[in-house]
Amino acid sequence: MKVKLSFKILVGRVAAIMLFVSIMVAANGCGDRTTGEMLAKSGMATANTLARYYDSLAQDTIDIWEMEAFNASLRGLSFDENQQKPLQDQFDALNHRALLARRLASTYSALQQLSSYDASAEVKGAAEKLAHEIKAIPVLSKSNVDPSSIVGLIAGDIAAWQQSRDINKGSKLILEVLEKVLKLLESETEACKSIANERGNKVANIIDYLIQKKMVISWPLLQKSTEALGLPWASGQKPLEDEQTIKAMIELARVRVKRLALLSASAADSTTQSLTLLIVNHKNFQNKKGLSLDEMLAAVQKAQSYLDEIAKLRAEKK
Repeated sequence: MKVKLSFKILVGRVAAIMLFVSIMVAANGCGDRTTGEMLAKSGMATANTLARYYDSLAQDTIDIWEMEAFNASLRGLSFDENQQKPLQDQFDALNHRALLARRLASTYSALQQLSSYDASAEVKGAAEKLAHEIKAIPVLSKSNVDPSSIVGLIAGDIAAWQQSRDINKGSKLILEVLEKVLKLLESETEACKSIANERGNKVANIIDYLIQKKMVISWPLLQKSTEALGLPWASGQKPLEDEQTIKAMIELARVRVKRLALLSASAADSTTQSLTLLIVNHKNFQNKKGLSLDEMLAAVQKAQSYLDEIAKLRAEKK
């Protein structure tokens, strides 16, 4: 059963949670305020990394789109708007998730300022923008998960808390917000990983075709190895002719393309881990326990390194 959320409920929901956090930070001592800043910085880093992951998948979708057009033309088939629409929808859904993650990062950034000056207006503005993105998260085409059914489950609890203003309930609700984001990410992980895999398969097939047809110069695939040894290519800029070498180059190209999919999967796992540990630290903060951010930040840095490597490999192919 799908649960639809109104914009007003969501604005009230997120703004109420942010108000609770501001009250909690202001009410606690300087030590807790400093700890709250550290937590906000960690939340911002996690949210921005999640946004970058969705950006990478959106670029994968563009690559798939172009490869589909190329393959259709090779087979003498059309690739009309109806066939392209699922890819457009997927691209839009991923961009929406990336923007949602950035809104979450902006909200953390506003919360971080609460310790230095009265940033209630900033918090309210950030919360409203976050709520705007939450209100209609598109379904990811490769997933059977309805995002609104996950995020919308706590709407009634928020309304009840607004009436009671019970601090303990408010504390639980901010954790639920993060837990719902994590649940959405986990429920769509396989669908997201399949996007990177599909991209790898399609690109590998086209590389196979182009090398076999001797339409591309494949020597650059080994350029780094030969440069390290100071050995110039004897064949210059001519396509490969030797069949055994052609097969070897095709396998090398496939491995390099598949590496992007593996890096994407690793980025997904590390991002999920960092969000999980962020929730743990929120619980520790709520219970006035010390934070243990090292492991969480390590997961964030690991995800960022995977995404950096993906960006590097993409740049090398341009």
